[in-house]
Amino acid sequence: MKSQFRLALVAAAVALTLTACTAGTSGSASSSGSTPLYGGTLTTAAASDPETFDPAVCTGATCWNVMRMVYDRLYDYKGSSSTLKLQAAKAFPTISSDGLTYTMTLKDGLKFSNGQPVTADDVAYSFARVIDPATKAGLASFWMGVKGAAEYAANPTGLPSGIQVVDTHTIKITLSAPNSSFKYVLAMPTGSIIPKGSGATIGTKPIGSGPFVLKTFTPGKEIMLDRNAGYWDTPKPYVDHVHMLLGVDPDNQVLMLQKGQIDLMGSPIPPAKFLQVTSDPKLKSQLVTIEKPSVYYLTMNVKTAPFDNPKVREAVSLAFDRKGLLKLVNGQGNAATEFIPPKVLGYSGETMTHEQDVAKAKQLIKDAGFPNGITTQMYAWNVAPFSVLAPEMQQELKAIGINVDLQTLAPNTFAQLAGSGQAPLALTFWVADYPEGSDFLQALMSCDAAVPQGQNFAYYCNPKMDDFVQQALAATDSAKAEALYKQASELLLADNPVVPLYFGTKTEVIGANVGGYFPQPIWGWDMAEYWMKDGSKTR
Repeated sequence: MKSQFRLALVAAAVALTLTACTAGTSGSASSSGSTPLYGGTLTTAAASDPETFDPAVCTGATCWNVMRMVYDRLYDYKGSSSTLKLQAAKAFPTISSDGLTYTMTLKDGLKFSNGQPVTADDVAYSFARVIDPATKAGLASFWMGVKGAAEYAANPTGLPSGIQVVDTHTIKITLSAPNSSFKYVLAMPTGSIIPKGSGATIGTKPIGSGPFVLKTFTPGKEIMLDRNAGYWDTPKPYVDHVHMLLGVDPDNQVLMLQKGQIDLMGSPIPPAKFLQVTSDPKLKSQLVTIEKPSVYYLTMNVKTAPFDNPKVREAVSLAFDRKGLLKLVNGQGNAATEFIPPKVLGYSGETMTHEQDVAKAKQLIKDAGFPNGITTQMYAWNVAPFSVLAPEMQQELKAIGINVDLQTLAPNTFAQLAGSGQAPLALTFWVADYPEGSDFLQALMSCDAAVPQGQNFAYYCNPKMDDFVQQALAATDSAKAEALYKQASELLLADNPVVPLYFGTKTEVIGANVGGYFPQPIWGWDMAEYWMKDGSKTR
């Protein structure tokens, strides 16, 4: 489905540990109950430059954060939740009785940062441009459910038949099939609204209606964003400037934050510094831990021997001590009990995974016709947490009679190899794009995703499971959808093409001068909501 985007974004997630979808927070770093102050500069640091400022093309973590500051979408996420809120739209969509047609109206008076009014023509252009192959939008697959999308992609002139401008402020989108997740697609980066006709320049000269405006970008050095004085959601944003330092490695980010030189880290706390930072009493009030709707898991290519044998796959599912693996990652997670993580529609709360059972696993290997054991290959990224997980998993597989040639690769190389079906075993993870089970079962395990450079590294295909997911997407009752997702998950894990290991969590440390902070689960940061504690009571 969305292979190239996700591979780049997931690689960025390891560097930046983007959070996604519903998140719970703990710790005392958030001060959202305080009265906001005005002015000042909020300084951040990132390990890499943004590759573009085009919201349809952006894949990396640095530009991901800029997207939310510069552009508006029809809908966005409220606080640290996965609850949608209105942004450029005046109201939530009116949906036809058959679940196919979404009618949406823009707020009055919206303007781009160049003073140009935001109209339905701009929205239609922005959405159609994502479907146009010339844009090379990594998230185009999410929009292929729009009626006429395939025809438009083959001949991108005008608009897809499913995108209609009703009047200056109203747009109508018709889908080819009911899809309950489409409302979340509208809140994704590719849902960002840009001026009609600006596609050729938007990557270097971003123009949006968001809370900030790009002032300068010096590659390898810094990005400076200024407050959009004409932003519709007054008095936000509270700070006057956001200063992003570029090319700062995570170790230096920790030191700079401790010295007060930056306010937020663009990278996670480095593993070697994790205990030092989290046990420092001076930083206790600046720590926040969030639960990410993510799953770390091992795939087995069911088209490749010996993993085409169900007994071998079952043996592998019995090989791992999840609590032991979590110790290796500083406890940043909870043992996985199923494939869909908590707080995502379709999470059942039941245990569908197997506990470690070395004796049973060894017997299954013999029963499968391998009395002398198995030799195979496992691929993993060469960065944390995979660089610490993979060697331990290699030893645990050896204990059940599977000798693994472990290959650790750069993320892009890993993605190409696993996506092409060349990885008998692949250690990977997934962070939710939106809080519905289809983003896990359909994106990662469907027949449609079992294609070269897709995300179904197991090359698993079960039409019955896919049908349950399609029924869940068409369901108008969440309880019915949950029941269908549960049935799909049970089918999946009965076949054991994947071994869910743990659901991720993340601990952050923020600067002492940041007010109103909360980690936004989809986007990571919500800069329009934060302020500086040494700011002014009036602007």
